[in-house]
Amino acid sequence: MCGAALDTSPHAATAPLPPLIDRTRHDRSQYTMPPKRPRRDDTGQQHGAAGGKKEALLIHLHNAVNEGVKEAFQEVEKEDKRREEERALLLAKAQEAAGKVKADAAIEVDEMRRKLLEERAALEAEKAAMEKAHTFQKKKVLLNVGGHRFETSLQTLTSVPATYFASLFSGRFELELDAEGTYSIDRNGVHFRHILNFLRDAGSFKLSSEVTEGQKEELAVEAKFYGLLDRMMPYYAQERVGQALLQRACLAGTKQKLQTAVALTRGLVFEMGSTTPFLINEFQDLRFVITDSMVNG
Repeated sequence: MCGAALDTSPHAATAPLPPLIDRTRHDRSQYTMPPKRPRRDDTGQQHGAAGGKKEALLIHLHNAVNEGVKEAFQEVEKEDKRREEERALLLAKAQEAAGKVKADAAIEVDEMRRKLLEERAALEAEKAAMEKAHTFQKKKVLLNVGGHRFETSLQTLTSVPATYFASLFSGRFELELDAEGTYSIDRNGVHFRHILNFLRDAGSFKLSSEVTEGQKEELAVEAKFYGLLDRMMPYYAQERVGQALLQRACLAGTKQKLQTAVALTRGLVFEMGSTTPFLINEFQDLRFVITDSMVNG
């Protein structure tokens, strides 16, 4: 190609050739390749673009997470605020209710204290009255009953409970005495001695047989007033019924009627609401026990 022509002579085969390596070394400058043009690094650009997108995506995610966390904290704060308001409202209502209960309790306590003071005052007044009555009991009691004067003691007058005198001298009433210290009772005093005798010894009291039926009726009226009729004369009502039965039999005048009335007064017990025909209207709805003494009387 570019060089001397090839020598084909016999001498030419022995002629030394210049070192090829040196020629090539010396001619390298002639055959130097032009500088290579820089190649575009597309892979680096692609990597750079991908990294930018990834970074942008990370920034976007970071912002989104931050925004979500911020919103979550705001919701938590709102919920805490709402609960705090509810707690404050409940506390206010509880305090209001407690205040009302406390006020009601204070009113109730004041009312109980007022009642207690009133009861204590009443007790003190009753105590003072009882002490006064006890002092009065040590002295004699002078009574003026319908112009008849009697002398006794408070212990005797109040010996039987639930009577006129037990109520009168209970200390609940103010006693009005005259200038002589006598207590006046506007009742028939003719038979009051029987009342006093019963109060002095109720267990052995027995009405004298000398007392007539008329006097017994008058005494029954007085004993009823003083609340002592059932105690002093326990068979008075029964005797009235027996007498009425005997009187009706006497008016009929027949032996059979009399025998029937006597038999009835001896042994019959008249039950409540009896419809037996021989009971007159005023003796209906009573329970009677007729004694032998009534028949003999």
